[in-house]
Amino acid sequence: MRSSLGHRPLTIIESEPLTPRVRRISLEGELGARPGQYVMAWVPKVGEIPISVAREVEGRTWFLVARVGRVSSAIHSLDVGDRLWIRGPYGRGFTVPSRGEVALVGGGYGIAPLTHLADTIRRRGGGDVVVHLYAGFRSADEVMLEDLLADLSDELVVSTDDGSRGLRGFITEHVRYDGLDRVYTAGPEAMMVRVVSEAVRRGIEVEASLERLIRCAVGLCGACVLGPQGLLVCRDGPVFDGPTLMASDDFGRYWRDFDGRRVPVGALSR
Repeated sequence: MRSSLGHRPLTIIESEPLTPRVRRISLEGELGARPGQYVMAWVPKVGEIPISVAREVEGRTWFLVARVGRVSSAIHSLDVGDRLWIRGPYGRGFTVPSRGEVALVGGGYGIAPLTHLADTIRRRGGGDVVVHLYAGFRSADEVMLEDLLADLSDELVVSTDDGSRGLRGFITEHVRYDGLDRVYTAGPEAMMVRVVSEAVRRGIEVEASLERLIRCAVGLCGACVLGPQGLLVCRDGPVFDGPTLMASDDFGRYWRDFDGRRVPVGALSR
């Protein structure tokens, strides 16, 4: 059964709190998403939000859902056995490497698409890819999936802003760029600006996953436009390369609200 907009109901088979604000929601079935792609998740009578796919394994699909606004709060309230309506996957994902040395730099629940990327590298027999995974969090109670991230990488570096777990300080302070062939990043946009600008300065290929107000997911409404190029995050992204982002007036600065007006990055809730 599908909705009139193409949603299909998938059954929740796990709902696990990872931190006070983030839950891992596992749905029955795999969607065939590429790392970095997202779906639109709909709660009837509440609303719809984009969510990155965090993992597809053993017949189930993972999402990391942070309680931010009314839709994400409604998803948190769903129980095992309830259904979440999904359409997608959508968008441009990460370029999956077949060789070389790469760094994955994530912050908070932004580690979701990077977890999918690291898992895909491993499942493709990533013996020719050395993965350094950097995960930054505000404090110890927000650290999540540490054991899994260690299993999916050759080196895991965890930091917290207050030093309560792992290294102290922002994760961007601990990234080693020497010898890297490619960098991938997802999470708070201020963090990604630092990662992307440093990689571009050093001539390292870099890709970043942007979060924006996505409504249609197919490039019709224009709510997620990225200026001045007129790129649409829903369709042309959410993953963009470094030079494209460095040429954008919006990267690290602005989103668009429901009326298309510029608002500071991160000012909207869902």
